[in-house]
Amino acid sequence: MKSPASHNSSMPTPAFRLLAVLLWTSASLAWPGQSHAREWLGLTGVEMAEQGSAYAFAGAIVPFGTDAALGQGWVQRYWLDWVKYRFESEAEQVQARAPGFSASLGYQNSDGTGSWAIYAGAGYRDTGLTPDRLNARVRDTQSALLLLAETDRRFAETWRFTGAVQYSAGPDSYWSRVKFLHKSPSATFWSGVEIVFQGDPDYKAYKLGFVLDEIPVTSRASLNFKLGAVKTKGLETDAYAGIELVGVFGNK
Repeated sequence: MKSPASHNSSMPTPAFRLLAVLLWTSASLAWPGQSHAREWLGLTGVEMAEQGSAYAFAGAIVPFGTDAALGQGWVQRYWLDWVKYRFESEAEQVQARAPGFSASLGYQNSDGTGSWAIYAGAGYRDTGLTPDRLNARVRDTQSALLLLAETDRRFAETWRFTGAVQYSAGPDSYWSRVKFLHKSPSATFWSGVEIVFQGDPDYKAYKLGFVLDEIPVTSRASLNFKLGAVKTKGLETDAYAGIELVGVFGNK
């Protein structure tokens, strides 16, 4: 249950809070005239596992310029998150708590059968370990270079595949997810399975879950639900559940 990246605290440190404020301030300065922007995407969600692991996030994807559009050209991606996860070290279970953020530049494209996007940027994470491990590769405050690629393809009106992979350099870590989705002609949302692989030098986990995607909330917002099992290397299999809210803001 981990997005890539120690300081022994379960709450964001003053340095993290300051950097988060600076990130969102710079983001607002980079979005001139948002009330007139054509559209931008907001995302937030939380995921929790039975044994206490958790992940919460809030993000935004914003086109450059007031005449730009989502899915067609250059975009900015801003991401704030907080993660708690477990791994085995020296025959003992270690718990990590890690707030982080990233800012990326990306390019999106779409057509009648789907869309794709690529991003490159930088991230920061402050990982606290309990009990501490001096030999852990992912601990304390660390920055990283990020690469992210996403795709969403429809093979027919009722079948769809989505995939995403993220790689962070410094320290090396990865996260990848694929979804296989189906939508019956009478349904208002998609259902299917997700498969997730993620890890770093200290930690590896695999997930298999059932998902409900794009459940309408309003004409411009939808919910995603997930429920499944996660296996972390060296630990027992755990159950997880999550919810995500996705909305489009601005003018069409």
